[in-house]
This record gives sequence, C-alpha cells and structure tokens, in this order.
Amino acid sequence: MKKLIVCCSIVLLSMLNFSRSYSCTGIRLKAKNGAVVYARTLEFGIPLPSTAVVVPRGYLFMAFGADNNKNGMAWKSKYAFAGVNAAGKEIIMDGVNEKGLGAGAFYLAGFAGYQDVPAAEVSKSISSVDVVGWLLSNFANVEEVKQGIGSIKVNKAVVAQLSPTPVPLHYNVHDAQGNAIVIEYVGGELHVYDNPLGVLTNSPTFDWHMTNLRNYVNLSPVDVPPATLEGIAFKQTGLGSGLLGLPGDFTPPSRFVRAVAYSQSSVPAENAEEAVDQAFHILNAFDIPKGVVRNANETQHEYTLWTSASDLQNKRFYFHTYRNREVQVIDLMKMNINGKNIITFDMDEPQSIETLTSGTVLKSSTKKRK
Repeated sequence: MKKLIVCCSIVLLSMLNFSRSYSCTGIRLKAKNGAVVYARTLEFGIPLPSTAVVVPRGYLFMAFGADNNKNGMAWKSKYAFAGVNAAGKEIIMDGVNEKGLGAGAFYLAGFAGYQDVPAAEVSKSISSVDVVGWLLSNFANVEEVKQGIGSIKVNKAVVAQLSPTPVPLHYNVHDAQGNAIVIEYVGGELHVYDNPLGVLTNSPTFDWHMTNLRNYVNLSPVDVPPATLEGIAFKQTGLGSGLLGLPGDFTPPSRFVRAVAYSQSSVPAENAEEAVDQAFHILNAFDIPKGVVRNANETQHEYTLWTSASDLQNKRFYFHTYRNREVQVIDLMKMNINGKNIITFDMDEPQSIETLTSGTVLKSSTKKRK
C-alpha cells in the first residue's frame, strides 16, 4: 500500500522520510428543523501546518500542473467559502461555501489514481489537492457537482510540500439539503457515489465500505434482552449490549462502521447549533491521542490535528485542534465575502484554561439526617 511521505517544507523533505498516511473520519447529522451539519477529523503523522481561511468571491486560483514547468488551470471563485488550508498554501482540505456546500479531502492510500493529461491540456486540469477548493468556489449544491465534476481532469501533479507522488485523495461532498456524494479517481477513472449515510473514512474505496456494512447488520443502539439457557437467565452486564461486536480500532473500515453506528443512532438535534455540538461529541470517539497509532520504526505518532463541523444552513465553519479544545467558529456570512485577499486565522493558539476562584455557597438542608 502506498503511504504518504510528508514534511513541513522542501528542506525537511530532503532531510527526513516520513512514510505515513493520515486517517480522517467524516459524518453528517440532520437536525429536526432541517439543518444539516457535516463534520470530520483530520489526522497526520507529524504536524501539518494549517490555518483557517476565508476565501472571497472573485479570488484567482492557480492549480498545480502535472508538468513541473507548467501551471494547471486558473479560475476565479464564483462563491466565497471558509475552511482550512494545508502547508501554508492555497490547498484547501475542508470547508463550506456561501451556498451551503461542504467538501473535504480524505486520504485514499493505495487506490487513488489520477488521469493522464496531455501536455497541451495541462492548463485545463487541476491536481488532487486543488479539487476541494475548485468544488467550493464553483458549485452551490451536490447536483451541480454531479453535473460539473466530469468537465475537469485531475492530473498527476506532485506537490513537493506534501508528497513525492500525487497525493492520493477522495472527496466528501455535502449540501444544505442533506444530499451527499463521494468522488473518487481510481485507475484514472472518475467514480461518483451517492452517500446516503453521509459517512466517509479512508481506504479501501467507498463502495467496499458500503458492502462491508452488511457484516454488522446485527448492531443496534437498543440493549438486547436476557437469554435463558437451561433455565438460567443470563442478563447483560451493563449498558451497550446492542453494540456488542462494534469494532473499536482506528483502521478505516472499523472507523467507517463506528461512524455509521454513532451518527445513525444519535438522537436528532433540535437545530443546527445543537447538531454541531452533537457532531463534536461523536467525533470525540475518533480522536487519536499521540502514541496510540505509530509506525513500525517509531518515527511517527499519528494523531488528530483538528476536528471541524460545517453548519450548511447558516454557513458557519467550526473547529478545535489538538492543543486547543475550545471550539472556534467563522461565520462566513458576517465576513467580507467580496474582499480581494484570503483572510487567515491561526488555529494553533494554546488553550486558555480558566482558574475558578469563587463560587456559590451550597445551602444546607433544613431536614435532619436520620
């Protein structure tokens, strides 16, 4: 299986070889009032420099070209969006736009394979790391993405700051109406899957994960009744017996099954704000602490760098990071979406912990204890 070799800069790339894929888990929640929240985690084997960003309407993007001497396609953003970048560049990992379209890049090691682009057509193509930015800046909903994704070729460009080979990704796309699709490039062919459950992780391909769910049709959030054997009633030892057998490791297939189980069984929230809170609670179960997942030679400890939630109804992008668990939000529609430049926000500020010094006196009961 191919593994991503990452570094923070070209200098580090020449000095160190970090062979590590990153693990991502994405879910979708629908609130009772119709609001839709798409949320995800991002994991990496080393710190991946990221900032929260707001990209205005009319911003000029330049895609990476497969030929190192040529740029890829240039385009101007039709829609403004908020999200997260990578490596200090216009590489968008996740975000939500002003129309309520949310999209994110997820690693697809060993399966992603992009298209051959003739030299004369490089300027009409984009790279794998340009796809999310292209989607968010051009489309208002999932149906438009379905109609438009075939119009572009995704080339085999190498982005030195991220990988010595084309970064293997697939893409999770959601809209404010609750529709969702997964976009994959395998063997140079485009595949677009409807994603009715709204869940995505990593390898293998999306269709494999959906088939694998058949192995877990016995799972339920409802506790099982006691079983009677030879006249003896065997009761459950505690709550959660309906989910006995739910895989608990951090492999992509196990995370996919858990994400479906949690997102489908959670009590629907009343509105978008409650759904965002619920999404963060669910994704807490997918946090990878440093050291729990590591490579064989102990050079990397994969961990959750950041977790985000996109309120597709109100166009708000929420996030917290490994170092700062305080949830922060960018309210896109309160930003200057007609500005000229990308606005960035530092995501890695240390968490502020409040020291409690005063409280309320507990009133004693007037009744005597017996």
